[in-house]
Amino acid sequence: MFAPAGEALSPYGGLPIFTGPTEMFGAAVHLAIMGGVIAAFPVLTFTVYQLLSPLLNHQQRRFAIIFLLAILVCFVGGGAFAYFVMLPTGLKFLMHFGDGIAVPVIRITEYMSLVTALIFWLGVVFELPLAMFLLAKLRIVSHRGFRKFRRYVPAAAFVLSAIITPTFDVVNQTLVAVPIIVLFEVGLFLSWLARPKEKGHRTVVRRLLIVFMVPPRMARRGWTWFTGRCLRLWRWWVLGKTLLDRYWR
Repeated sequence: MFAPAGEALSPYGGLPIFTGPTEMFGAAVHLAIMGGVIAAFPVLTFTVYQLLSPLLNHQQRRFAIIFLLAILVCFVGGGAFAYFVMLPTGLKFLMHFGDGIAVPVIRITEYMSLVTALIFWLGVVFELPLAMFLLAKLRIVSHRGFRKFRRYVPAAAFVLSAIITPTFDVVNQTLVAVPIIVLFEVGLFLSWLARPKEKGHRTVVRRLLIVFMVPPRMARRGWTWFTGRCLRLWRWWVLGKTLLDRYWR
């Protein structure tokens, strides 16, 4: 957890400090609780899915599994972005901003609160495209409805970044706001894909973009068509090779 800050947390080997007798113990307990929640989240998700699966058909269960996996991947991607990109860049700027004027001596509770909050909230922010896709899939908000808010997204992204980041420096706010804008555009595209029956969609797009909602019968037909074409090409290739061998002989 100290790696993103390098050795800039204090002059004492780069380690943070604690100023109260129970502060270090409280930080360890807080980190253990958060780690336990993260470790138990997949088990909780699987339990909820097991409870709800009898109420779903085969196609809905397949969609739920893929959607839950996508949620996990997006959250991990947001946490990885916060840990490997945002925290090293932002902490480097903040820790060296007052060089020659003041020496940073950071308390461990303040540092751990900052790191865990940013990793968690960036993981939540990276769920934005999936949330937009789900809203469009449930016909609550269409992609046209999301498109109306596109002009307000940059301003809202910087306001949200100011809420997520505990500091008001431009570097950290930009590192959070830019991914939010990009994620909104990705979510806008996914919300457009979630409504294949709307007017304006092409037939090819319909067939390609509902990949995890394809009925089993259609999948079998596609596989039969594909194998038949491959077998036909193989026969033509064998025939051509045989004719060429006889000709050259």
